[in-house]
Amino acid sequence: MPLASTNVWAYRQSHPTYDGRGVLIGILDSGVDAAVPGLLTTSTGDRKILDLRDFSGEGRVRLSAPSIRGDTILVGTIQLLGMQRVAGMVAPGTVLAGLLRERPLGDMPAGDLNGNGSNGDTLAVVIGRAPDGWVLFADTDGDGSLANERPVRDFLAARETFGWATSGRPSPLAVAVNFSGTDTAPVLDLFFDTSGHGTHVAGIAAGHMLYGVDGFDGVAPGAQVLGLKISNNAHGGISVTGAMVRAIDYAIRFARERRLPLVLNMSFGVGNEREGAARIDAIVDSLLAANPEVLFATSAGNDGPGLSTMGFPGSADRALSVGATIPPAFTGAAAGDVVAFFSSRGGEVAKPDILAPGIAFSTVPRWDTGSEDKSGTSMASPHAAGALALLLSGLVQEKRTWTAAQIKQAVRATGRPMPGAARPDQGAGLLDVIAADEVLRRLPAMAAVRTLVGGVPGGGILRFIEPGRTRDTTIGVEVRGSLGGRIRLVSDAAWLVAPPAVQLTPPSTRFDVTVRASAVRGAGVLNGVITGWATDTTIGPLLTVPATLAAPFALPDTGLLVRTSIAAGAAQRIMVPADSGRPFRVEVTTAAAGQEVLAFLHEPGGQPFRIDNGRRGGPSPQAASYELDGREIVTGTYEVVAVAPPAAGATVDMRVVRAPLSLGAERVRGDSVVASLTNPTGAQVTGTAMFGLVGAERGVVFSQRGSAERRIPVRMPSWARRMVVTMRLPREQWPAFTDLGLSVVDREDRILGHDPMNYALGQVTLELDDVGMDRDVDIVLLPGLADPTAEPTWNATISIRFYAESPVLVEIPAGAEFAVASGATTSIRFPIGAVPWRLGDGFFPLAQLVVDVHGELWGNEVRLPAPTGPIMP
Repeated sequence: MPLASTNVWAYRQSHPTYDGRGVLIGILDSGVDAAVPGLLTTSTGDRKILDLRDFSGEGRVRLSAPSIRGDTILVGTIQLLGMQRVAGMVAPGTVLAGLLRERPLGDMPAGDLNGNGSNGDTLAVVIGRAPDGWVLFADTDGDGSLANERPVRDFLAARETFGWATSGRPSPLAVAVNFSGTDTAPVLDLFFDTSGHGTHVAGIAAGHMLYGVDGFDGVAPGAQVLGLKISNNAHGGISVTGAMVRAIDYAIRFARERRLPLVLNMSFGVGNEREGAARIDAIVDSLLAANPEVLFATSAGNDGPGLSTMGFPGSADRALSVGATIPPAFTGAAAGDVVAFFSSRGGEVAKPDILAPGIAFSTVPRWDTGSEDKSGTSMASPHAAGALALLLSGLVQEKRTWTAAQIKQAVRATGRPMPGAARPDQGAGLLDVIAADEVLRRLPAMAAVRTLVGGVPGGGILRFIEPGRTRDTTIGVEVRGSLGGRIRLVSDAAWLVAPPAVQLTPPSTRFDVTVRASAVRGAGVLNGVITGWATDTTIGPLLTVPATLAAPFALPDTGLLVRTSIAAGAAQRIMVPADSGRPFRVEVTTAAAGQEVLAFLHEPGGQPFRIDNGRRGGPSPQAASYELDGREIVTGTYEVVAVAPPAAGATVDMRVVRAPLSLGAERVRGDSVVASLTNPTGAQVTGTAMFGLVGAERGVVFSQRGSAERRIPVRMPSWARRMVVTMRLPREQWPAFTDLGLSVVDREDRILGHDPMNYALGQVTLELDDVGMDRDVDIVLLPGLADPTAEPTWNATISIRFYAESPVLVEIPAGAEFAVASGATTSIRFPIGAVPWRLGDGFFPLAQLVVDVHGELWGNEVRLPAPTGPIMP
């Protein structure tokens, strides 16, 4: 547990009782396993977990009246004995029962609730009303009887858990019981962590004596924990409609009723299409504004190192958004922590706020043994949440008052900047608990100061400079809050101009910032920041406006080669233009033997390249390479990023080569395709064109209102060896969601594959076994909306593609050898003949157009014809 670099260890040594005691940390996540050593008691011996509450519905059990005859109860097809004992403990006529199927809960071993080596079981539960409330009975030992089973009450009432086990082995995970509804119509939710993520996060934030080892603690071992499950784990840890809002509301009420200071942690997030626009951000900001004493830490996201990759709700203005470092214990770097390559970066918003270690060894459920090491900003956020609990613990024990704004100000004001990292990479820098405590002791009472840039709360400035369009830009900045007085404005970049000072007049003050793009020469990325200071500069800047200017490189016909030296753990970015239908490739190599580098590709808007982003490269020919088919390309500016290892720098060659032609094709008759080869600029291009059939594709277009699950039936053909499902939403609709699950399941609800949408474009790929027969499956869409009271209408386009084991080349016509003059287009007709595979209903042939130009192959996948498919009702 890396506690040294943030001074957590030293702070706790200086203040042994300021270890989080008296503070409640709410873990909004995949669940928390309450039986794990390390999550049982606090440092003072009190119970660690105060409540576990499910808001995901994943463990919802549908209840009905069972058939009872004497000592036997029939639940579905499961027959259990021992009902006479159960009847003696509950009120007559209150017995209900239901079934929990393992298969919809996901893959092994997580979905194997009873630990018998199969996730195909169905487990029965029986409930009844006892004098002190509803209780649950389950055949936990598998002997077919309830006679020896104990009643399990709601976790809040009795802090009880249970678990199924096989052959005397311990249960793979602890299950808590949640009862809601009414006395006559109870609702049963079973709370469990079949992800392991939430349990790991809880151990980082507040674990005490992890794995029974004295002194092996999380950040705030004295704090108590509230486990709030917001995600469906089986379909990829997706949040469900309204889960975040309901969980936050519950935590605030729970803490207020018990007069406990509250820190919320949400190690969760999805990608922004436009940072600062997400509905969940506005909801979180509103809840925090109404509860100014509540602190909220959230992960920045793992879509780095590209710019403008901050996820939501990490982009919420009032949240403390936490990026990640890699601590020296995991890297061997003598210089200390480095910014983690995966940590999401800012750009359009002034995020992240702070950095914390993003790797830790922590608690996991028993079924997840062996996965105690996890990494991500999901691990950095609970580290920061625990640090906030330490500061709160001291404030409580010293009987000092506070607001969340004060604590957040102290934390950001004392972050330790990381050498070589820009503001969008690191925010204020690495968290320092001791320094934050010192500032907090002299910080005057203050409410939140909110900065809106271009109308975006907590906004930043991100500008892409197009060639020939280097005009200066004026951007309005608004400062809201009750803070008055004159503040001094400081810019650290000559091209970023602000007035020298501004008089703050509550409730709102405006001033203008000028971005002098005309001062930029050549291609590259420039970073600057404007800060606003009070007379007492020791309390840190009161406002921060980061700015980034990105000037793309031109791509000559011969390709682009950039050689650069990168310091240990640092990143180098280049921006390049791209056009749909015109393939390009990226190669990143190191210049010397023994050096290595990670190379990343980000699409316009920041979305990481959707297939295996983050590839390792070394000296040529060991290149980290990306080759984009013309169909995959989004017109706009791509970002190529090279990251050096944490312990050693590297000299890197970054090469981008674009096809000399734009490629397209259209089916003009049932047996003929016309390929179009366009030479946008440059000299005449000569080469040879080829055309082959690779599979089949179907398109589905639909509109839907609200968040109901949607299933699209599909038959997998026996000839297919790969299935790819791509889904697109209009970018402007994405901010209404917190998640959208995209899964493929068979007719037995076995989940064959899932890849939840992280942006408005998502894709799931399945490698298919050679089953030799057709197979019926469903594409399952699970939309999660931010606002549980809203039912917006949203639209989607889905492409369903099946690929054969190998392509079938068509006859190469005499005109396949081409010469295309500059600015001209050449057309080539290919006969395709009969399709060699049986196509399902609504499917059309899928083909690949390839051109060979002086030995280099460039391709564009084409649909024959472009699928429109049926409009789904």
